[in-house]
Amino acid sequence: MILIFILVGTFIGYLIVEYQIHLRNLRKIPIRVQVNGTRGKSSVTRLIAAGLRAGGYRVVAKVTGTKPRFIVGDFEEYPVRRLGKANIIEELRIVRLARKYQAQALVIECMALVPEYQRTENRMLIRPTHGVITNVRADHLDVMGPTVMDVARALSNTIPLRGKFFTAERGKPLKILKRHLRPGVEMTVSDPATVTDQEITGFSYIEHKENVALALAVCESLGVERKTALNGMQHSLPDSGVMRIYRIIDRGKEMELVNTLAANDPDSINMLWQMVQGRNPHRIVLVNCRRDRTDRSRQLAELIKDWNYDYAVITGGLTRVFIHRAIQIGISKEKLRDFGDEIEPAIVYQKVWDIIDRSALIFATGNTVGYGEKLINYFVNQGVKN
Repeated sequence: MILIFILVGTFIGYLIVEYQIHLRNLRKIPIRVQVNGTRGKSSVTRLIAAGLRAGGYRVVAKVTGTKPRFIVGDFEEYPVRRLGKANIIEELRIVRLARKYQAQALVIECMALVPEYQRTENRMLIRPTHGVITNVRADHLDVMGPTVMDVARALSNTIPLRGKFFTAERGKPLKILKRHLRPGVEMTVSDPATVTDQEITGFSYIEHKENVALALAVCESLGVERKTALNGMQHSLPDSGVMRIYRIIDRGKEMELVNTLAANDPDSINMLWQMVQGRNPHRIVLVNCRRDRTDRSRQLAELIKDWNYDYAVITGGLTRVFIHRAIQIGISKEKLRDFGDEIEPAIVYQKVWDIIDRSALIFATGNTVGYGEKLINYFVNQGVKN
């Protein structure tokens, strides 16, 4: 029994020492920007880091999006390696690495979903000087819900206790975010209208004005001139999950493949659809399903119900869940093409070409993890990025 007490005491002592070392590392990094929100976290994290870097700061960043990355420079980044499942304790290692690189600024995407873990990451592991919440949408309702207002309350756990807070949210959830502001915390609500169409065309991929305006607001608060920050953002490496459009020509036909698989919530997916649907009168929606996300499959069926498209191609696992819900809510059977059971991407590629007359817009959405990434990579490797 005494041995057990000694071991437990030693372990607790070790944790205390480790945490004190972590706090010392944090204090050596004067600027700590934590980015949370429903959509755009990875993109905004990268944009802020690039803008600050262009302004002369030594910056390291970490994103947890489609592919977790530790970012050192505009074109220098490394995968975040994990032995098991993602755990917020890895932020100790990230802060240690940032200190090793003598970072003046750490820009880090919040990796927690559970409200209590978000609070722990914010209060104990990052202690941000600048907090960012991109937006509040209907996603991860099983963890942060059941309503969008509940999501706003959960995300408010990462509003800094002191310093500055930034958001692009302008809807009803903004009232909840304001309600959770601590006295003395300065709040900035960015305006996408401040970003011009010309400035957006300077990006080599599809970026959103909301993200750029938000990132610029953070950079400007830290003394980086707008033009300098924007130039840095435009010339940095984007997240692998950003929406891209690929032009593929094969068999005398042409398709524009719009990859939005990384979009997680209905509002964002619908917004992306509205952005691109006018590019071609012939439209095919490609929905990739996951076996472990059947609720999401039903949600996607409900989302596309009122869209104007020629066919809906369903791929991935347990596609019958999507098909059943789609027919149940009135989507015509003639519009549905079930290419599920995770068949070889080459077969899906062939089948899609078979239903294209001369040209079509292929809007790919749903789930990217696993089969989705494999499928889209096969399509992309056949064509040329626009």
